[in-house]
Amino acid sequence: MQAFLGSLFRRDRLTGQVAIGLVGVLVIAAAVYGVGVASAKYRLADVGAWLTAAGRGLVVHVNGPAGKVDGKTGVIPQMRGHNIKIVQDGATVLIVDLDTGVVSRLDPSQLDVGTSRPLGRGIQILAGAGKAYTVDSVKGVVQEIDPVGLAPVGASATLPPILGQAGIDARGALWVPVSRNGEVAAFSGGRLQPPVRVGKSGDALALTMAAGDPVVTNSTAATATVVRSSGAKLTVSLPTTVRQAGRGGVLAPAATDGKIVPLLARGAGSLVTVDTDTGRFTSTRLAMPKHRYRPPQMLGAKVYIPDETAGALLVYDSAGNRFETPVPVTGRPSRLDVFVRDGLLWANDPSGPRAVVIDRQSGGKGIDKYKDRVPGGSNRRPIPLPGASEAPPPTRTPPSRRPQQPGRGQPPSAPSNVSVAPGAGTMRIDFQPSQGDGVIGYVLKDVQSGMTASPSAIPQGAGPFTFTVRGGDCGREYRFRVAVRYRDAGGRTREQVSAASDPVRPCVTPGAPTGLAAKATSSGAKVSWAPPQGAADVTYRLAYTGPVSGSATGPNTSATLGDVYTNGNYNFTVTAANGAGTGAAATLDATLNGPTAGYPVERNGNSDAYIRATPDGTNGSVVATMHDNNGETVTVHYQQKGAYYTHPNDSNLAGDMYVKITWQGKTGYVLGYLVDTPGDWRSFAGPAVWKCAG
Repeated sequence: MQAFLGSLFRRDRLTGQVAIGLVGVLVIAAAVYGVGVASAKYRLADVGAWLTAAGRGLVVHVNGPAGKVDGKTGVIPQMRGHNIKIVQDGATVLIVDLDTGVVSRLDPSQLDVGTSRPLGRGIQILAGAGKAYTVDSVKGVVQEIDPVGLAPVGASATLPPILGQAGIDARGALWVPVSRNGEVAAFSGGRLQPPVRVGKSGDALALTMAAGDPVVTNSTAATATVVRSSGAKLTVSLPTTVRQAGRGGVLAPAATDGKIVPLLARGAGSLVTVDTDTGRFTSTRLAMPKHRYRPPQMLGAKVYIPDETAGALLVYDSAGNRFETPVPVTGRPSRLDVFVRDGLLWANDPSGPRAVVIDRQSGGKGIDKYKDRVPGGSNRRPIPLPGASEAPPPTRTPPSRRPQQPGRGQPPSAPSNVSVAPGAGTMRIDFQPSQGDGVIGYVLKDVQSGMTASPSAIPQGAGPFTFTVRGGDCGREYRFRVAVRYRDAGGRTREQVSAASDPVRPCVTPGAPTGLAAKATSSGAKVSWAPPQGAADVTYRLAYTGPVSGSATGPNTSATLGDVYTNGNYNFTVTAANGAGTGAAATLDATLNGPTAGYPVERNGNSDAYIRATPDGTNGSVVATMHDNNGETVTVHYQQKGAYYTHPNDSNLAGDMYVKITWQGKTGYVLGYLVDTPGDWRSFAGPAVWKCAG
């Protein structure tokens, strides 16, 4: 497709990206004379992003460090005025017309919109890790496509609809939430992988790719499940206020650069940040305006919440537990596309000229997508901090004209931003101090019997504004309030109490057990492990697969599996769980061979008993012959089914059970009735004598 003739390229002093002079001449000539320059090569900033500017029918590339446009091109004519989305992954840049379902590939090297295909309206288009996929949420069909030609690659697969927002992991596999089954499914190489259960049928699921690993937030169950690249799971129990998130569940970002995933439960006014590495979380109750929000994004220690009603980003400093001045994007109600890419946060108004890029040092740059050089502009109307009035600030009266106020002034406001974080046997409560006159200090409310709070009180101005509570039951959730104590105008001591915190438990999601070991014993397989550090009120689940499969649950750090008495290769998996969630699994692959034991020979008085090379009492080659040796002890290795045999002189001695023994240095098989093993000789003795793997 012919390149957009007005494509621009200029020199960027910050990144050192310089256009070749001849290319610049060709671009100018093309703009003046209408000559195409399909062979011209452009080099855009390595750290940047493509943004839509639908108001002008453009897509533009912005240099991140400079915050300036360094390339632009027009969309195909049929897309002008439509709702456009850009899907970008390295050199793969796809322009998706959400109104028609047409997808076009943008060649960044030539600023040319090339291949276009009608892939269908409402189809999810994803690109990542060098792969591209389509997801038909309604029909449940997933398909890999060529990111260049947009043609199907390999076979498609079908999942139970309706499918949730999908994502691509660090290895290029597609992950899709399947709410109907309470699962998340992976698709790669034209094949579905075994699904991972993350809830019950019909649960509200949201998928986030956190540093390349899928994380599924289940708003119905109030859990977050991390699926490791090894296939292991970590399940975190979130505050039950997550269930009050409202229609559609929590707002969760599609992807994060790091391991921290921010979640916004709009209905409850809760902001939860989950560390997907450790399984710990913090939760803060926020007095936020009743605005329209989009999923929060995390950059460094700060959470950016897109407020589409204000056309701005609310900024919450999780380290300081406070809101900072909002970052204006448009300063008016507008849709905001916000994402983190290459260590930068981008906020774009796709229908207008305005966008913002923010770095980890919180340095923000305003972008005018319609111009190459854009000075930052001031916001037209102050954006209130969450919890503050949205009315414009009152006109200030000069000090000389202010009326004198009798008494001590305004009473203090209630403490705000009450934040909770679970610990191993502890609960931490942080808050923002009150504003006003006469403050004496702060105390923690709702500390129940058997708990202790430290410190008992925080004097005014002392800081840090943190209480630590010890005690409580891991199986329960607790809420706390913070009260400010102050003296009123009459000198009386009063209190102003905050709203209740989100619920919190005095325990954390346990880690993986350590030192997992397994051995064969005469009682069955014995499996043991050491508890994870900081484990409290933990229950362990042991699962095993191999010649025998099963599971066991309990509080102990060892288990004897009486049903495991078959030689062979086994996989053992142990997870620790408590009220805070289920930790990552410890796994072990082990080859188990049952112990040998001595048992006496029987039914061989004044006769011969043949030790054969195979479990066949008639045709097996003879290794050795035992004669008239009743009561002699032989070493038993295991039992095994073999060829059916009937004694020529005694029809009661018929069966297919054999015992592998060692007698006088010779090893082979004898008929089961010749050795006095436990139980009836026609059946396996149980864990006292192990079975052969075959």
